[in-house]
Amino acid sequence: MSAGRLQDSEVSRSPTRIMVGLEGIALLVAAPFLLFPESYPLGTAAVLVVLATIWLSSLRLAPPPSTPLDIILLPWGVVLAIGIAVSADPLVTLPKATGLILGLAVWRYPVMAARTHKHIFLLGGVLLLICVGFSITGLAGLREIPKIGILSGVNPLAGLPMLGLDNLAVHPNELAGLIGLYLPLLIALIAAPPQGMPALPTRLVLVVLTMIVMAILLLTQSRGGWVGVLVGMFVLLASWSWVMPVSGRRKAMRRLAVACLVVAFVAVAWIGPGGLQRLWLDPPIESALGSFRTLNYRKDLWPWAVTAIGDFPFTGVGLGAFREVVFRLYPLPMSPSLDIGHAHSVFLQTALDVGIPGLVVYLAMLMVIAFMGLRVARHRPEFRSLSLGLLAGLAALHVFGIADALALGAKPGIIFWLALGLITAMNNLTGVQKGDS
Repeated sequence: MSAGRLQDSEVSRSPTRIMVGLEGIALLVAAPFLLFPESYPLGTAAVLVVLATIWLSSLRLAPPPSTPLDIILLPWGVVLAIGIAVSADPLVTLPKATGLILGLAVWRYPVMAARTHKHIFLLGGVLLLICVGFSITGLAGLREIPKIGILSGVNPLAGLPMLGLDNLAVHPNELAGLIGLYLPLLIALIAAPPQGMPALPTRLVLVVLTMIVMAILLLTQSRGGWVGVLVGMFVLLASWSWVMPVSGRRKAMRRLAVACLVVAFVAVAWIGPGGLQRLWLDPPIESALGSFRTLNYRKDLWPWAVTAIGDFPFTGVGLGAFREVVFRLYPLPMSPSLDIGHAHSVFLQTALDVGIPGLVVYLAMLMVIAFMGLRVARHRPEFRSLSLGLLAGLAALHVFGIADALALGAKPGIIFWLALGLITAMNNLTGVQKGDS
């Protein structure tokens, strides 16, 4: 038996099938209550008790496998508890808190359940199905935003009944960030389909799906989302060329990566510091990429977000509470009736939600995930496309997050946690946490 299969079988014996099955059923039942806690308060309380009971029972009956994230999840839980406790707006904080509990459950399940590479690819398929479901629902509920005239009003699903799924519709920018999280994964799977599946039919399905997703991304009119996807594709190319064995293909990929860097450098040099400064100070109303007036919104919002972080550096203003707190404490030059949603930067918003210590823990979590993903890609070629696709998607999401955010506890955030869970599960199967070389 090969070392990889031996490790697979060892991992498969760790959690009992009964506990894994029970936790999976509980997760499916709990999901709608945790996504919409205001609609089902008693049901939400009940499923929280059930999840806590199952998790505590598993510590004795079927201890979850250890992971490199374990040491980070403890302080993460502490900063989240603080962010919830200090909130002066419990009704705003509640859905964010239950969304993060659901995220933790979604991360935990692949770690518990994935015992073979088939389980990994099955869960990867589930991730893509959830992503596509969110994207199509988001397209149907896409609001008209007059950024780029030629794209305004071009939506084949506009006006269709939402059939009660209105609460799942997301903002166009949030939808673009979500697509950035999984579009590189589609490209990676086209390049190297999962083992055991017919390559040609699999590639055809993935190509069609990718074209649909790219069309949805275009309709969001999110320039930040487009930039994030481009950076994600570069990360996919660069990381793949770094981990793959020496070959002519690797040399070609590295040359292409260098060429992409040169093009990016030339583009930035062509715009110049002066052009970037003018874009920030006086955003054009008309350009080839539409209006940039939304930069003015960020210019008004970001200074007060930084001020709030300075006023509440250790606790934040409360999980999800910035949208309310900013109008109470600061002279924001906007109507109080405007729902700002978040600070329009995932890094600022995380610090606002859980304080600067929470931001440090969050960044540490991303660093550990990146380390695990690269090690998996190097040691398990059959996981390479899935691992690097997910890492590239996380890079795209956080480049998008420089000027926007998929905020902590947001409904599409379950995909972020599922991605982290898959990378962690692949790491367990690979055995890299034991220091394999």
